[in-house]
Amino acid sequence: MSVTSQTAFPGPDTFAGAVASPGLRELRLVGLLTTLFVTAGVLFLFWTVLQSIFLALQVQRIDRDGAAAGLALVIGVGAIGALVSAPIAGSLSDRTRTRIGGRAPWMLGGAAATFVLAILLARATTITELMIYWLLIQASTNFIFTPLMVHIPERVPVARRGVFSAAIGMANLMGILLGQVLGASFAQELFLGYVVASIVMAMAVFTFVAVNRRSNIGVPRPPFNLSTILGSFWVNPVKYPAFGWTFLGRFLFLTGFFPLKVYLLYILQDFIGFGLKAVGSLPAVGLAAMVGAAVGTPLAGWLSDRLNVTRPLIYLCSAIMVGAMLVPLIFPTYTGMLVYSFLVGAGFGGFASVDYVLITKVLPSQDDAGKDLGIINMTTTLSQTLGVGLAGAIVSMVGSYAALFVMGIIFVVLGTTCIAFIRGVR
Repeated sequence: MSVTSQTAFPGPDTFAGAVASPGLRELRLVGLLTTLFVTAGVLFLFWTVLQSIFLALQVQRIDRDGAAAGLALVIGVGAIGALVSAPIAGSLSDRTRTRIGGRAPWMLGGAAATFVLAILLARATTITELMIYWLLIQASTNFIFTPLMVHIPERVPVARRGVFSAAIGMANLMGILLGQVLGASFAQELFLGYVVASIVMAMAVFTFVAVNRRSNIGVPRPPFNLSTILGSFWVNPVKYPAFGWTFLGRFLFLTGFFPLKVYLLYILQDFIGFGLKAVGSLPAVGLAAMVGAAVGTPLAGWLSDRLNVTRPLIYLCSAIMVGAMLVPLIFPTYTGMLVYSFLVGAGFGGFASVDYVLITKVLPSQDDAGKDLGIINMTTTLSQTLGVGLAGAIVSMVGSYAALFVMGIIFVVLGTTCIAFIRGVR
Protein backbone atom coordinates (compact mmCIF):
# COMPACT_ATOMS: atom_id res chain seq x y z
CA MET A 1 0.00 0.00 0.00
CA SER A 2 1.25 3.42 -0.91
CA VAL A 3 0.54 6.51 1.15
CA THR A 4 -0.28 8.33 -2.03
CA SER A 5 -3.12 5.93 -2.69
CA GLN A 6 -4.97 7.40 0.26
CA THR A 7 -5.83 10.49 -1.70
CA ALA A 8 -7.38 11.50 -4.98
CA PHE A 9 -4.58 14.01 -5.47
CA PRO A 10 -1.53 13.24 -7.60
CA GLY A 11 1.17 11.31 -5.78
CA PRO A 12 4.36 13.10 -4.67
CA ASP A 13 6.49 11.77 -7.48
CA THR A 14 3.93 11.90 -10.27
CA PHE A 15 5.45 15.01 -11.80
CA ALA A 16 9.06 14.50 -10.65
CA GLY A 17 10.36 13.84 -14.13
CA ALA A 18 8.16 16.29 -15.99
CA VAL A 19 9.61 19.29 -17.72
CA ALA A 20 6.97 21.57 -16.30
CA SER A 21 4.76 20.54 -13.39
CA PRO A 22 1.30 21.94 -12.65
CA GLY A 23 0.99 24.94 -10.39
CA LEU A 24 -0.35 24.92 -6.85
CA ARG A 25 -3.85 25.90 -7.98
CA GLU A 26 -4.02 23.08 -10.49
CA LEU A 27 -2.86 20.66 -7.81
CA ARG A 28 -5.35 22.14 -5.34
CA LEU A 29 -2.57 22.78 -2.83
CA VAL A 30 -3.07 26.48 -2.06
CA GLY A 31 -5.22 25.72 0.99
CA LEU A 32 -2.71 23.17 2.24
CA LEU A 33 0.21 25.58 1.80
CA THR A 34 -1.59 28.42 3.59
CA THR A 35 -2.83 26.40 6.56
CA LEU A 36 0.43 24.47 6.84
CA PHE A 37 2.36 27.74 7.02
CA VAL A 38 0.05 29.19 9.67
CA THR A 39 -0.18 26.05 11.79
CA ALA A 40 3.57 25.38 11.71
CA GLY A 41 4.22 29.03 12.55
CA VAL A 42 1.88 28.88 15.53
CA LEU A 43 3.53 25.68 16.78
CA PHE A 44 6.98 27.28 16.55
CA LEU A 45 5.54 30.34 18.35
CA PHE A 46 4.13 28.08 21.06
CA TRP A 47 7.41 26.24 21.57
CA THR A 48 9.42 29.47 21.54
CA VAL A 49 7.32 31.42 24.01
CA LEU A 50 7.15 28.50 26.44
CA GLN A 51 10.69 27.15 26.12
CA SER A 52 12.75 30.31 25.69
CA ILE A 53 10.78 32.79 27.79
CA PHE A 54 8.05 31.44 30.07
CA LEU A 55 10.05 28.41 31.26
CA ALA A 56 13.24 30.50 31.49
CA LEU A 57 11.46 33.03 33.70
CA GLN A 58 9.83 30.33 35.83
CA VAL A 59 13.18 28.59 36.39
CA GLN A 60 14.79 31.90 37.37
CA ARG A 61 12.06 32.56 39.91
CA ILE A 62 12.57 29.11 41.44
CA ASP A 63 16.41 29.08 41.41
CA ARG A 64 18.07 32.21 40.02
CA ASP A 65 21.64 31.16 40.79
CA GLY A 66 21.23 27.79 39.09
CA ALA A 67 19.02 29.00 36.24
CA ALA A 68 21.23 27.77 33.37
CA ALA A 69 21.54 24.25 34.77
CA GLY A 70 17.88 24.24 35.83
CA LEU A 71 16.61 25.23 32.39
CA ALA A 72 18.89 22.64 30.75
CA LEU A 73 17.44 19.98 33.06
CA VAL A 74 13.84 20.92 32.28
CA ILE A 75 14.44 21.10 28.52
CA GLY A 76 16.56 17.94 28.47
CA VAL A 77 14.17 15.75 30.46
CA GLY A 78 11.15 17.25 28.73
CA ALA A 79 12.57 16.46 25.32
CA ILE A 80 12.35 12.75 26.10
CA GLY A 81 8.63 13.10 25.53
CA ALA A 82 9.19 14.28 21.98
CA LEU A 83 11.89 11.67 21.40
CA VAL A 84 9.47 8.84 22.17
CA SER A 85 6.27 10.33 20.75
CA ALA A 86 7.37 11.61 17.32
CA PRO A 87 7.89 8.29 15.51
CA ILE A 88 4.92 6.70 17.30
CA ALA A 89 2.68 9.59 16.25
CA GLY A 90 3.81 9.17 12.65
CA SER A 91 3.33 5.40 12.68
CA LEU A 92 -0.15 5.63 14.27
CA SER A 93 -1.30 8.28 11.81
CA ASP A 94 -0.02 6.14 8.91
CA ARG A 95 -2.41 3.41 10.02
CA THR A 96 -5.47 5.40 11.12
CA ARG A 97 -8.61 5.39 8.95
CA THR A 98 -11.40 7.93 9.58
CA ARG A 99 -13.75 10.20 7.65
CA ILE A 100 -11.44 13.15 8.31
CA GLY A 101 -8.26 11.28 7.41
CA GLY A 102 -5.53 9.48 9.29
CA ARG A 103 -3.63 12.52 10.50
CA ALA A 104 -6.47 14.75 11.72
CA PRO A 105 -7.67 12.80 14.80
CA TRP A 106 -4.19 12.70 16.30
CA MET A 107 -3.67 16.40 15.62
CA LEU A 108 -6.94 17.31 17.34
CA GLY A 109 -6.19 15.04 20.29
CA GLY A 110 -2.71 16.49 20.58
CA ALA A 111 -4.07 20.04 20.59
CA ALA A 112 -6.63 19.27 23.31
CA ALA A 113 -4.04 17.56 25.52
CA THR A 114 -1.54 20.38 24.98
CA PHE A 115 -4.08 23.02 26.02
CA VAL A 116 -4.75 21.28 29.35
CA LEU A 117 -1.07 20.59 30.02
CA ALA A 118 -0.06 24.19 29.30
CA ILE A 119 -2.47 25.43 31.99
CA LEU A 120 -0.97 22.94 34.45
CA LEU A 121 2.55 24.05 33.44
CA ALA A 122 1.62 27.67 34.10
CA ARG A 123 0.74 26.72 37.70
CA ALA A 124 3.97 24.75 38.33
CA THR A 125 6.09 25.98 41.25
CA THR A 126 8.96 23.46 41.34
CA ILE A 127 11.58 22.24 38.87
CA THR A 128 10.13 18.73 39.10
CA GLU A 129 6.68 19.95 38.06
CA LEU A 130 8.17 21.91 35.19
CA MET A 131 10.00 18.80 33.97
CA ILE A 132 6.90 16.58 34.12
CA TYR A 133 4.52 18.95 32.39
CA TRP A 134 7.07 20.01 29.76
CA LEU A 135 7.82 16.34 28.98
CA LEU A 136 4.10 15.70 28.43
CA ILE A 137 3.72 18.85 26.29
CA GLN A 138 6.65 17.79 24.14
CA ALA A 139 4.86 14.48 23.57
CA SER A 140 1.43 16.00 22.89
CA THR A 141 2.70 18.64 20.45
CA ASN A 142 4.51 15.98 18.46
CA PHE A 143 1.14 14.34 17.86
CA ILE A 144 0.35 17.61 16.07
CA PHE A 145 3.63 18.39 14.33
CA THR A 146 4.61 14.98 12.95
CA PRO A 147 1.24 14.28 11.25
CA LEU A 148 1.24 17.89 10.03
CA MET A 149 4.59 17.53 8.27
CA VAL A 150 3.68 14.21 6.61
CA HIS A 151 1.30 16.17 4.39
CA ILE A 152 4.32 17.37 2.37
CA PRO A 153 5.66 14.02 1.07
CA GLU A 154 2.13 12.61 1.01
CA ARG A 155 0.50 15.27 -1.16
CA VAL A 156 3.12 17.53 -2.73
CA PRO A 157 5.04 16.65 -5.94
CA VAL A 158 8.83 16.80 -5.67
CA ALA A 159 8.97 19.81 -8.02
CA ARG A 160 6.82 21.85 -5.63
CA ARG A 161 8.34 20.82 -2.31
CA GLY A 162 10.81 23.71 -2.28
CA VAL A 163 7.89 26.13 -1.88
CA PHE A 164 6.49 24.14 1.02
CA SER A 165 9.86 23.70 2.68
CA ALA A 166 10.48 27.44 2.35
CA ALA A 167 7.09 28.06 3.94
CA ILE A 168 8.10 25.88 6.90
CA GLY A 169 11.40 27.76 7.18
CA MET A 170 9.62 31.11 7.18
CA ALA A 171 7.04 29.80 9.64
CA ASN A 172 9.87 28.78 11.96
CA LEU A 173 11.43 32.23 11.99
CA MET A 174 8.07 34.01 12.21
CA GLY A 175 7.11 31.76 15.09
CA ILE A 176 10.34 32.60 16.90
CA LEU A 177 9.83 36.35 16.35
CA LEU A 178 6.17 36.43 17.34
CA GLY A 179 6.91 34.09 20.24
CA GLN A 180 9.48 36.55 21.55
CA VAL A 181 7.02 39.42 21.17
CA LEU A 182 4.27 37.46 22.91
CA GLY A 183 6.67 36.36 25.63
CA ALA A 184 7.85 39.90 26.30
CA SER A 185 4.23 41.11 26.41
CA PHE A 186 3.23 38.56 29.05
CA ALA A 187 6.49 38.36 31.02
CA GLN A 188 4.70 39.76 34.08
CA GLU A 189 1.50 37.76 33.49
CA LEU A 190 2.73 34.26 32.74
CA PHE A 191 -0.56 32.46 33.37
CA LEU A 192 -2.44 34.71 30.96
CA GLY A 193 0.40 34.26 28.45
CA TYR A 194 0.06 30.48 28.65
CA VAL A 195 -3.69 30.74 28.08
CA VAL A 196 -3.33 33.03 25.05
CA ALA A 197 -0.61 30.89 23.44
CA SER A 198 -2.66 27.72 24.01
CA ILE A 199 -5.84 29.17 22.52
CA VAL A 200 -4.00 30.36 19.41
CA MET A 201 -2.40 26.93 19.02
CA ALA A 202 -5.72 25.08 19.32
CA MET A 203 -7.46 27.40 16.84
CA ALA A 204 -4.68 26.92 14.26
CA VAL A 205 -4.85 23.12 14.51
CA PHE A 206 -8.65 23.09 14.25
CA THR A 207 -8.53 25.33 11.18
CA PHE A 208 -5.92 23.12 9.49
CA VAL A 209 -8.00 20.00 10.07
CA ALA A 210 -11.19 21.71 8.88
CA VAL A 211 -9.57 22.85 5.62
CA ASN A 212 -7.63 19.66 4.85
CA ARG A 213 -9.93 16.89 6.08
CA ARG A 214 -10.08 14.00 3.60
CA SER A 215 -11.63 10.59 4.25
CA ASN A 216 -9.32 7.59 3.93
CA ILE A 217 -11.84 4.95 4.95
CA GLY A 218 -11.43 1.88 2.77
CA VAL A 219 -7.72 2.38 2.18
CA PRO A 220 -5.78 -0.82 3.05
CA ARG A 221 -4.21 -0.60 6.49
CA PRO A 222 -0.66 -1.88 7.13
CA PRO A 223 -0.31 -4.25 10.11
CA PHE A 224 0.28 -2.70 13.51
CA ASN A 225 1.76 -4.73 16.36
CA LEU A 226 4.58 -4.68 18.88
CA SER A 227 7.24 -5.07 16.19
CA THR A 228 5.69 -2.14 14.33
CA ILE A 229 5.90 0.03 17.44
CA LEU A 230 9.52 -0.95 18.05
CA GLY A 231 10.28 -0.41 14.37
CA SER A 232 8.94 3.13 14.68
CA PHE A 233 12.27 4.10 16.25
CA TRP A 234 14.63 2.64 13.66
CA VAL A 235 15.74 3.01 10.06
CA ASN A 236 18.84 0.99 9.12
CA PRO A 237 21.53 3.57 8.22
CA VAL A 238 23.59 0.90 6.44
CA LYS A 239 20.70 -0.03 4.17
CA TYR A 240 19.65 3.62 3.75
CA PRO A 241 22.90 5.64 4.10
CA ALA A 242 21.43 8.87 2.67
CA PHE A 243 18.78 8.83 5.39
CA GLY A 244 21.43 8.06 8.02
CA TRP A 245 23.72 10.92 6.99
CA THR A 246 20.74 13.30 6.80
CA PHE A 247 19.68 12.29 10.30
CA LEU A 248 23.17 12.78 11.77
CA GLY A 249 23.86 16.00 9.88
CA ARG A 250 20.55 17.55 10.89
CA PHE A 251 21.07 16.54 14.52
CA LEU A 252 24.53 18.13 14.68
CA PHE A 253 23.39 21.28 12.87
CA LEU A 254 20.44 21.79 15.23
CA THR A 255 22.66 21.04 18.23
CA GLY A 256 24.69 24.07 17.21
CA PHE A 257 21.62 26.25 16.75
CA PHE A 258 19.15 25.34 19.52
CA PRO A 259 21.20 26.27 22.61
CA LEU A 260 21.63 29.81 21.27
CA LYS A 261 17.86 30.03 20.81
CA VAL A 262 17.00 28.52 24.19
CA TYR A 263 19.51 30.63 26.13
CA LEU A 264 18.90 33.87 24.23
CA LEU A 265 17.31 35.61 27.22
CA TYR A 266 20.23 34.65 29.47
CA ILE A 267 22.74 35.68 26.79
CA LEU A 268 21.20 39.15 26.62
CA GLN A 269 21.02 39.36 30.41
CA ASP A 270 24.56 38.26 31.24
CA PHE A 271 26.79 38.19 28.14
CA ILE A 272 25.52 41.45 26.65
CA GLY A 273 24.87 42.92 30.12
CA PHE A 274 21.23 43.98 29.79
CA GLY A 275 20.15 42.47 33.09
CA LEU A 276 16.44 42.96 33.77
CA LYS A 277 16.05 44.98 30.57
CA ALA A 278 16.80 41.93 28.42
CA VAL A 279 13.16 40.87 28.06
CA GLY A 280 12.30 44.21 26.46
CA SER A 281 15.03 43.78 23.85
CA LEU A 282 13.82 40.38 22.65
CA PRO A 283 11.32 41.71 20.05
CA ALA A 284 13.99 43.84 18.32
CA VAL A 285 16.44 40.94 18.25
CA GLY A 286 13.69 38.70 16.91
CA LEU A 287 12.74 41.28 14.28
CA ALA A 288 16.33 41.35 13.01
CA ALA A 289 16.17 37.57 12.60
CA MET A 290 12.85 37.89 10.82
CA VAL A 291 14.23 40.39 8.33
CA GLY A 292 17.15 38.06 7.63
CA ALA A 293 14.77 35.14 7.19
CA ALA A 294 12.62 37.19 4.82
CA VAL A 295 15.69 37.38 2.57
CA GLY A 296 17.21 33.91 2.99
CA THR A 297 14.14 31.68 3.23
CA PRO A 298 12.28 32.46 -0.02
CA LEU A 299 15.52 32.85 -1.95
CA ALA A 300 16.80 29.42 -0.89
CA GLY A 301 13.43 27.81 -1.56
CA TRP A 302 13.23 29.38 -5.02
CA LEU A 303 16.77 28.30 -5.86
CA SER A 304 16.04 24.77 -4.65
CA ASP A 305 13.09 24.42 -7.02
CA ARG A 306 14.78 26.33 -9.84
CA LEU A 307 18.11 24.49 -9.76
CA ASN A 308 16.85 21.21 -8.30
CA VAL A 309 19.63 21.21 -5.68
CA THR A 310 19.72 21.03 -1.90
CA ARG A 311 23.22 20.24 -0.64
CA PRO A 312 25.05 23.25 -2.17
CA LEU A 313 22.43 25.55 -0.64
CA ILE A 314 22.90 23.92 2.76
CA TYR A 315 26.66 24.54 2.51
CA LEU A 316 26.03 28.21 1.77
CA CYS A 317 23.53 28.59 4.61
CA SER A 318 25.92 26.90 7.02
CA ALA A 319 28.68 29.35 6.08
CA ILE A 320 26.32 32.24 6.82
CA MET A 321 25.44 30.66 10.19
CA VAL A 322 29.12 30.33 11.13
CA GLY A 323 29.73 33.95 10.17
CA ALA A 324 26.74 35.00 12.26
CA MET A 325 28.05 33.23 15.37
CA LEU A 326 31.43 34.91 15.05
CA VAL A 327 29.90 38.38 15.27
CA PRO A 328 28.96 38.40 19.00
CA LEU A 329 32.35 36.92 19.89
CA ILE A 330 34.05 39.86 18.19
CA PHE A 331 31.42 42.49 19.06
CA PRO A 332 29.65 41.49 22.31
CA THR A 333 27.24 44.43 22.09
CA TYR A 334 23.57 45.01 21.36
CA THR A 335 24.48 45.98 17.80
CA GLY A 336 26.51 42.80 17.49
CA MET A 337 23.49 40.78 18.59
CA LEU A 338 21.28 42.52 16.02
CA VAL A 339 23.77 41.71 13.26
CA TYR A 340 24.04 38.14 14.54
CA SER A 341 20.25 37.78 14.55
CA PHE A 342 19.91 39.08 10.99
CA LEU A 343 22.59 36.72 9.67
CA VAL A 344 21.44 33.71 11.66
CA GLY A 345 17.89 34.39 10.46
CA ALA A 346 19.05 34.41 6.85
CA GLY A 347 21.24 31.32 7.29
CA PHE A 348 18.86 29.22 9.33
CA GLY A 349 15.87 30.34 7.29
CA GLY A 350 17.65 29.27 4.12
CA PHE A 351 18.63 25.95 5.70
CA ALA A 352 15.08 25.28 6.86
CA SER A 353 13.67 26.12 3.43
CA VAL A 354 15.63 23.31 1.74
CA ASP A 355 15.91 20.99 4.74
CA TYR A 356 12.57 19.25 4.22
CA VAL A 357 13.17 19.00 0.48
CA LEU A 358 16.30 16.99 1.23
CA ILE A 359 14.48 14.92 3.85
CA THR A 360 11.62 13.98 1.53
CA LYS A 361 14.16 12.86 -1.09
CA VAL A 362 15.88 10.41 1.28
CA LEU A 363 12.81 8.84 2.91
CA PRO A 364 13.19 5.04 2.67
CA SER A 365 9.50 4.37 1.94
CA GLN A 366 6.37 6.33 1.09
CA ASP A 367 4.36 3.62 2.87
CA ASP A 368 5.91 4.64 6.21
CA ALA A 369 6.44 8.33 5.50
CA GLY A 370 4.89 9.35 8.82
CA LYS A 371 7.07 6.99 10.81
CA ASP A 372 10.24 7.98 8.93
CA LEU A 373 9.51 11.69 9.33
CA GLY A 374 8.91 11.03 13.00
CA ILE A 375 12.39 9.53 13.23
CA ILE A 376 13.87 12.55 11.44
CA ASN A 377 12.00 14.84 13.83
CA MET A 378 13.82 13.07 16.67
CA THR A 379 16.87 15.09 15.62
CA THR A 380 15.11 18.19 16.95
CA THR A 381 14.48 16.44 20.25
CA LEU A 382 17.96 14.97 20.53
CA SER A 383 19.54 18.34 19.78
CA GLN A 384 17.51 19.85 22.60
CA THR A 385 18.19 17.00 25.00
CA LEU A 386 21.93 16.72 24.38
CA GLY A 387 22.70 20.16 22.95
CA VAL A 388 20.94 22.24 25.58
CA GLY A 389 22.19 19.96 28.33
CA LEU A 390 25.77 20.17 27.04
CA ALA A 391 25.43 23.94 26.68
CA GLY A 392 24.24 24.29 30.27
CA ALA A 393 27.19 22.23 31.50
CA ILE A 394 29.65 24.27 29.43
CA VAL A 395 28.29 27.58 30.71
CA SER A 396 28.44 26.34 34.30
CA MET A 397 32.05 25.21 33.78
CA VAL A 398 33.33 28.18 31.75
CA GLY A 399 31.20 30.84 33.39
CA SER A 400 30.35 32.67 30.17
CA TYR A 401 27.63 32.37 27.55
CA ALA A 402 30.26 33.24 24.91
CA ALA A 403 31.11 29.54 24.88
CA LEU A 404 27.74 28.80 23.27
CA PHE A 405 28.74 30.63 20.09
CA VAL A 406 31.94 28.59 19.85
CA MET A 407 29.96 25.41 20.44
CA GLY A 408 27.49 26.49 17.77
CA ILE A 409 30.21 26.99 15.17
CA ILE A 410 31.75 23.58 15.83
CA PHE A 411 28.48 21.67 15.57
CA VAL A 412 27.21 23.50 12.48
CA VAL A 413 30.46 22.67 10.68
CA LEU A 414 30.24 19.03 11.75
CA GLY A 415 26.62 18.79 10.63
CA THR A 416 27.39 20.27 7.24
CA THR A 417 30.26 17.83 6.77
CA CYS A 418 27.82 14.93 7.19
CA ILE A 419 25.63 16.29 4.40
CA ALA A 420 28.63 16.05 2.05
CA PHE A 421 28.57 12.24 2.41
CA ILE A 422 25.05 11.90 1.00
CA ARG A 423 25.00 10.25 -2.41
CA GLY A 424 22.26 10.18 -5.00
CA VAL A 425 20.81 13.59 -4.06
CA ARG A 426 22.06 16.85 -5.52
